[in-house]
Amino acid sequence: PGGVVLASSSRVQYMISAMTDLKNNKRKKKDAALGEKTALYRKAIGRMKSATTSKGFGGRASSDSCVRITLQDILDIDTKGRWWKVGASWVGNQARAFHDDDDSENEQERSDSKADHKAKDKKEKKAEGKNNKLLVLASKQRMNTDTRRSIFCIVMGSADCDDAFEKLVRAGMLRSRAERETVRVLVECCGQEKSYNPFYAHLACRMCDFQPKCRFTFQLAYWDSFKQFEDMKARRAANLAKLLAHLIGVGHCLSLTVLKVIDISPEDMPEMGVIFLTILFTALFEMFDSPAEVISLFGGISRQFGSKSRGGEDDSAGAGDDGDALKENLSVFFLQYLKSSPKNIKKSKFRANFKAAVKACETDGLDSMIPMK
Repeated sequence: PGGVVLASSSRVQYMISAMTDLKNNKRKKKDAALGEKTALYRKAIGRMKSATTSKGFGGRASSDSCVRITLQDILDIDTKGRWWKVGASWVGNQARAFHDDDDSENEQERSDSKADHKAKDKKEKKAEGKNNKLLVLASKQRMNTDTRRSIFCIVMGSADCDDAFEKLVRAGMLRSRAERETVRVLVECCGQEKSYNPFYAHLACRMCDFQPKCRFTFQLAYWDSFKQFEDMKARRAANLAKLLAHLIGVGHCLSLTVLKVIDISPEDMPEMGVIFLTILFTALFEMFDSPAEVISLFGGISRQFGSKSRGGEDDSAGAGDDGDALKENLSVFFLQYLKSSPKNIKKSKFRANFKAAVKACETDGLDSMIPMK
């Protein structure tokens, strides 16, 4: 029964016939028709390939005809030439075309760069105008040397105290000898202000901490200013007095011995000298929180004079006499001018410090009572 099923199967019959045809090298009609069509297609493709390889653009023979040419390439023949043909490119126009392409691609970058240049030029012109104004102002303030004009522009053109100090250090204006001009320019600028500006006091303290020689230079600058009391204006005297009060009371850069060159006498003292000392000690008395600080300040007068001379007993005695003379003159000034000050009211810090100062100036043997630091 299994053999009958196998023999009657249509699939088996088809396989047997196909194998027989393949053995006898016979092909069916359908396969023959398909093979003929395939052959025709191959011949057509072959003819197309042979035609494209044998003829180029315009009917001329060329080996470069297979290069892909776009419509834009044909339209750009006048500017870029026939780049697909050997020796037919137009170099000059091609370079110009490439430059035009670069300009179009970098147009945004150029516009941004142009805006940046405009902003930079505007900033430079503004800074140049500011420097020109400072130079004109420096000439009016009698800054008659290049060094002084440079220092003036740095001090007056800085944003704050730290900025001014850093610029002075970078410019080398706080080195030996150069610091003399810096100190004098600073004192002159402070005196010319319409109202006192603590900027100069803070900058002066920074300078003294960085360059100790500035301390003595400030003392010399004040001694020169004391000689000008006859011609000095009240505004300048007030500004310099407040600056000195800061240097003495806050920065501890100077001491009261800087006043030793002033002839403190109620009869012959110039009016600006009285204004200067009044504002100076008023600022100092309001600056200290306790009378002990005032006593220590005035006690330093004798110590400062004593340290000036170490040669012998006679020199030390003379230095001590100078310190006592200064304290005695200050005591007279206090009683003559500051006692009637409107700030001298009961239970005020000014009154407590005023009494301590008067007592410190009139007490004998004060130096032995104050411990040395």
